[in-house]
Amino acid sequence: MKRPVFLTASALCALLSAAAHATKLDLSSNVEIRAANYQNLVYGDGRNSQSLFSENATLGFVIKNIKLEKTQNSSMDVGIVLQSIGNGASTNTLTSPQFRDAAARLPNADGTPYVRNAYVKIYKFMRPNITATFGRQDYRLGQAITLSGGDLGLPGGLLEVDNVYRRIKADLFAFRPFKTDRYYSVLGGSLYYPAAEGLWQVYHFWEKDGGAGQDILFNTTGKTKKFTGLRYFLSQSQLSFDGEAVVQRGEADLAGGGTGKYEAHAFMLKGAWKQSVPFFGQSHLRLGYGRSSGNPGTDSSTDKAFFPTFGSKNSGLERRGYGAIAGATIYDMIKTSDTLNGLPNGVSGLNVINIGADLPYKKLTISADLYKFRASKNANDGSLQIASEWDLKATYPMGDNLNLNAVYAVFTPLGLYPSGSQAKLIYGAISAKF
Repeated sequence: MKRPVFLTASALCALLSAAAHATKLDLSSNVEIRAANYQNLVYGDGRNSQSLFSENATLGFVIKNIKLEKTQNSSMDVGIVLQSIGNGASTNTLTSPQFRDAAARLPNADGTPYVRNAYVKIYKFMRPNITATFGRQDYRLGQAITLSGGDLGLPGGLLEVDNVYRRIKADLFAFRPFKTDRYYSVLGGSLYYPAAEGLWQVYHFWEKDGGAGQDILFNTTGKTKKFTGLRYFLSQSQLSFDGEAVVQRGEADLAGGGTGKYEAHAFMLKGAWKQSVPFFGQSHLRLGYGRSSGNPGTDSSTDKAFFPTFGSKNSGLERRGYGAIAGATIYDMIKTSDTLNGLPNGVSGLNVINIGADLPYKKLTISADLYKFRASKNANDGSLQIASEWDLKATYPMGDNLNLNAVYAVFTPLGLYPSGSQAKLIYGAISAKF
């Protein structure tokens, strides 16, 4: 415990010393404290409950506009962000199947600080229109369906090139994220075109894994997945739309010998608009629909289940996604079995439907959401109905930088699971930032 504190203090002293010669030192902090009670969570044929107290905090230092004397008109930022995630006295959380994956991905889940970001950002790098960032950094690709740094950041390099052709901007990235027991290689790029009424984005990247592992269909000794995506984003005063479609291709070296192929796809469409609602007044309404492909059988040399390794799915010790309990992406959800995607054996791909609203009431904002989850494929020719969920959330701002939140959610298992009680979640949280 003493070593991380020493490193934190040393980093702070070094940053403050350097800041004396820098143009600006930005400090940032975010703290979220949550007390949650999960009841009757589904896992196989059983049900289990879990109380959870968690603390999630970040502290960031960014020295900005450091002049590079030997490079004309060039400057750099140096940033370090420390993060601490802990579960307080709820020590049994780390062995609970629903939270095991979220905790296992973290360097520390006991509140010990770790380095989330440590980077150098250089403006006018080699050419006036290029910005380069080297080190562990935050990065989200599109809606973060396929790639996101999350709580860990992505170690590597990013080049941002403005005005490649007319108004087109390009990102080129090479990351080496760590997962489970080894490093992966993530290489690719993205193009952005700001149209008259929205932003178009197209991207392609390779995700390479040189070690043995399990996928949805295969046991592999190595694999390369290729993702190609197209996104359109529109935001106006009364209306917003965000649509993204992704194709997955690639090959795997099978543990039993031979090779297998990946042929999968997914999309997510989200729309939101402002509308006057009786009693509440001007409100924010939303609709969402997403789907990913799955495997129709278990005996095949082609895996048709969409499944990226580094998509956004966790925050702290819990799932973050569609549904406060389900925490679903468009390809996996909270663990209901020991499979890679958390679904019953032989089930893959997800269909997600969301209808929701943010309703202002005096100083409160009341959010109501309804979700329906359905599998894309069941190799066992059984039901495709996973669950429905409805969430109620109340947010009370005590200032621009302090919010109180409370959530009540009910998750109803459907045909894929044995009949039983609904799963429920009650939590309260306080979040502060500066």
